[in-house]
Amino acid sequence: MEAKIEAAKQAKADVEAELLKIPGVNAVDIGYKYVDGKRTDEIAIRVHVKKKKKTVDPKEKIPEEINGIKTDVIEGTYEPFVVAKKQVINAEPEADTLRYRPLKGGVSIGPDRSVGGSIFAGTLGCMVKDNATGKVMMLSNFHVMCIDNTWHVGDQLDQPSLIDTGTHADGVGTLARAVLSNHVDGAIANINAGITAPATIADIGNVNGTATAVLGAAVRKRGRTTLLTYGFIDGLSGTVNINYGGAIGTRTLQDQITIRPDTTRNPMFSDHGDSGSAIVDSANNVIALLFAGSTTNTIANPIAFVEAELNVKVAKYLQVVVPKARFDTKAIFKEVKHEKLEKLEIFEKLFENPIPKLFENPAPGSPITGGGGGFGDGESSSLEQRIAGLEYNLATLTSFIGEALRPDLSKGALSNE
Repeated sequence: MEAKIEAAKQAKADVEAELLKIPGVNAVDIGYKYVDGKRTDEIAIRVHVKKKKKTVDPKEKIPEEINGIKTDVIEGTYEPFVVAKKQVINAEPEADTLRYRPLKGGVSIGPDRSVGGSIFAGTLGCMVKDNATGKVMMLSNFHVMCIDNTWHVGDQLDQPSLIDTGTHADGVGTLARAVLSNHVDGAIANINAGITAPATIADIGNVNGTATAVLGAAVRKRGRTTLLTYGFIDGLSGTVNINYGGAIGTRTLQDQITIRPDTTRNPMFSDHGDSGSAIVDSANNVIALLFAGSTTNTIANPIAFVEAELNVKVAKYLQVVVPKARFDTKAIFKEVKHEKLEKLEIFEKLFENPIPKLFENPAPGSPITGGGGGFGDGESSSLEQRIAGLEYNLATLTSFIGEALRPDLSKGALSNE
């Protein structure tokens, strides 16, 4: 199959410029050929048109084969999948209007400003790390975070968006940089101090890394409008014309990915408001950034182009088994006396940051939900309960600070007491 795909890509490259000049043609890609609406295993050069015609001018007719590769004609007009509404008091919310703290991918986000009298909503895709600074940042689309060419570095972003019950007080970050190129419709934003943003996506889970799109592979995404949906990679190497309107006008993006919905699970893969969603494979690796679509197909930027052009890497959810020898709490507190609770308070302080709210919502049956009062209920908590709670949470941690920043508990105030 790989050889067939490569041959099809080469044949497409030879003719796509001429194909895109044909009136009504919106895109050209490589993918599965469809017969009577059913997918076949045949790899074809596919021409996407606004509307199939019963009679076609011979000059506009798509040849049945190009350099030995079969062709197909697919209906589809593609547009950015952002939501825009005229700014009104009490704007009617849609889809997921929840406020997420900690932040997650797959949720409503939008600018804290109106453009042309309208307010906008899209999706926060996932967290990324700035290659230059190592800072964790938010990833979405140019047309979600910037809207148009009137954006500025430092523009506030709200979660949820202004459309989705958000207000200025829901600001979560500020625009850092953006790109609208022939491969990427992307933007990244700084995250405000005090807001936690783990590398997770709502309803999907922890992000494990990135991967390259494979034709036919199953994928998922979580977006602000259609929430969690399932689909498959239906096309590769797509060249797509997208009309952004206004001063931006029509842009042509190359090497794009086409996704079709898994109609046994959901009728659509995406809709307006889902722009910016991270598309992941079965192993929770990000493969693409959703930015446009039609009633049938979704179009996305390959994540490798996104990372390169925005100078970031998709943030992975760090899973570390806490070394038992280093964090033997029984040894640490062996000689701590009841009257020296400041030692315990110092230890607890170590875990406030970067693991905020460590003791909120403890698992049922943990030592801190047992009888005799829970952690943090004032004088009723005994030293033994508090230590038991620390031991339980340390044993169940799945993420922690890196080795370089990890405190050495064998030295300092907690030793030699």
